[in-house]
Amino acid sequence: MWLAPLFETPPKETIEIALYPEGQILEALTPKKQSVVRQALVPEKMKAPDDETLARFLSEQKQRVREETRAAQNGMTANRSNRGTSQQNMPPQPQTHSGMKASEEKDKDGFQNVDITKELQEMNRFNDGMSTIGESMPRDMKVGSFTALNTDRYLFYTFYARMEELIRYRWETRVQQAINNFDRPTLSQAGNRNWTTHIEFLLDKTGQLRQALIMKESGIMAFDAAAVNAFRDAKVFPNPPQEMVQDDGFIHVKFSFTVNYNPPALVNRN
Repeated sequence: MWLAPLFETPPKETIEIALYPEGQILEALTPKKQSVVRQALVPEKMKAPDDETLARFLSEQKQRVREETRAAQNGMTANRSNRGTSQQNMPPQPQTHSGMKASEEKDKDGFQNVDITKELQEMNRFNDGMSTIGESMPRDMKVGSFTALNTDRYLFYTFYARMEELIRYRWETRVQQAINNFDRPTLSQAGNRNWTTHIEFLLDKTGQLRQALIMKESGIMAFDAAAVNAFRDAKVFPNPPQEMVQDDGFIHVKFSFTVNYNPPALVNRN
C-alpha cells in the first residue's frame, strides 16, 4: 500500500484590524507631539535665523522660515521650479507675486507679497514641475506656490520617509479604485470635503506589520480600507530603528490619511 505524503497547510498570516477603544480615541487624537513631514527645501533667502522655540513639525533638518506656507498642489512633498519643461521655450509669462522679491503689494491678509520664481528656477536642486505637498496642514497655513515649514530635526526621519514611499502609491491607487466604484449617491456625498482616517500601526522589531488600530473612521468605509490595505500590501518596512521599539515589543506609528475629492459636475442622463 502506498501512502501519499501528508503536507500541512501553513496557517494564513493575519493582520489584526480593530477600532480604538471609544474611551481612548480622544486621548489618542490629541496632538501631544510634533508631526513628521517630508523635508521641503527652500531657498536660503526664505530662511530665518535658527531659534530654540518648538516647531510644529519634525523633519530631516532643523529649519526656520520667514513665513510658513504650503504648496497648492497635492502629491508627495517637494518644492520644484513651478515651471514645466514644456514651458521653457515659451514666451515669458507674467510673474505672480508669491515669493521672496520685495513688493509693495499686499494680499487680503496683510502679508507682503514676494516672488521667488527666479530663485527656484536657478537652483539646480529643484526639478521642473509644480511644487506639491503630501501632508495635511493646519487650517491657518497660508497656501502659496511652494512649501516652507518650520521644522526640528527628527532622528528617525529616514524611516518615516521610506514608509511613505512604500505606501503612498498603494494608498492613492486604492482610493482612486474606490472612487471609480462609487455609485452616484456616494459620489455626491464624497465630494468637496475632507475625509480623514486616523490609524495607529504596530510593527514588530523587523518592520513587519502586525496590527492596525483605527483611531477614527473617515465616514466612508472604502477610504478607511484603502489606508489599511496600503500598509498591508507593503507588509514589511525594512530596517526599522530599534530605538523605536517600545516596552510592548512593537513600533507604534500613527498616520492620518485625508482624501479631498472634487468631482466633475454630475450630468443627469436621460
